[in-house]
Amino acid sequence: MRGTVLKVVVPVLCVLLFSTLQAYCASSRTYYIQGNGYFDKKKYDRAIENYKKAIEISPKIADYHYKLAETYSLKESGDEAITHYREAIKIDPQYYAAYAGLGEAFFRRGKSVEAVRYYREAVEVCPTGSKDQFFLGRICAIKGDIDGAIREYEGAIRIRPGYFDALSNLAVCYARKGDFKRAVLYYLKARKIRPYDERIVVGLGVAYINRKEFNKARDILLIALRVNLFNRDTRFYLGKAYYGMGNLDQAIRQMEKALEIEPGNPETHFTLGLYYDKKGWTDMAVAEYRETEFLAPDYIMKRVQGTKEKVEKQQTE
Repeated sequence: MRGTVLKVVVPVLCVLLFSTLQAYCASSRTYYIQGNGYFDKKKYDRAIENYKKAIEISPKIADYHYKLAETYSLKESGDEAITHYREAIKIDPQYYAAYAGLGEAFFRRGKSVEAVRYYREAVEVCPTGSKDQFFLGRICAIKGDIDGAIREYEGAIRIRPGYFDALSNLAVCYARKGDFKRAVLYYLKARKIRPYDERIVVGLGVAYINRKEFNKARDILLIALRVNLFNRDTRFYLGKAYYGMGNLDQAIRQMEKALEIEPGNPETHFTLGLYYDKKGWTDMAVAEYRETEFLAPDYIMKRVQGTKEKVEKQQTE
């Protein structure tokens, strides 16, 4: 009799236990899905409430902690975001997105050592993470390690050849190194993706000027002018392009336009003074030099010294 009762009771208890457990897990999943709905609608406080309820019921699910961390990150609650990114990694050491989230969180705080550590771990977990390589490049660039930045950006491009931000930043890095041939190459690649991006067209124009390809510089900077009439750099470098082409009148006109946009720029005043000098308008040139000295007392001396060092370097090469 007792054995018969056990045979009946045990299966019933198992069914009840399984049903209870299933309902328990289902309720945490329900809160998680509701949290995602609020997250998508940018109702972050409500999303946090639901993610927390999901975690109370099922604390060992990495996705729940990750989404809560992402929500805290969007609310700029960095400490809470870091806590839950780390919790997701404790539960699942291969959770790539949590490593990347930690890298970004520390990057925002300016803590480059920690940011590099977590981005490196993200790359190890997922070698195809182009975004992580990109941010490693940005950290290198901020620290002044241009060669390191180039390596990381090139790594990002190998993973994702059309990565616009990596291409444009590579162009900037090569320009900073004085390698304007490669700078032009990467500006052109970036421009295939966004033909009228202002930073790209102006940067390409500057690179052409440094390569003394003044006609190309003029053509691309005229496009930049159509994008934004009120960019001081566009006017300034367009003036330099015209000067390189021998069109002094247009060079002066563009420098004067650059001054209208940014009257307190000593570089523009000084360059306009040089062009006035070249035109033979001595009094106007002197006025520009005086204004340069007023705005930046050491500027002219530094320019003269820089030119001297450049000439000496060219003579020794």
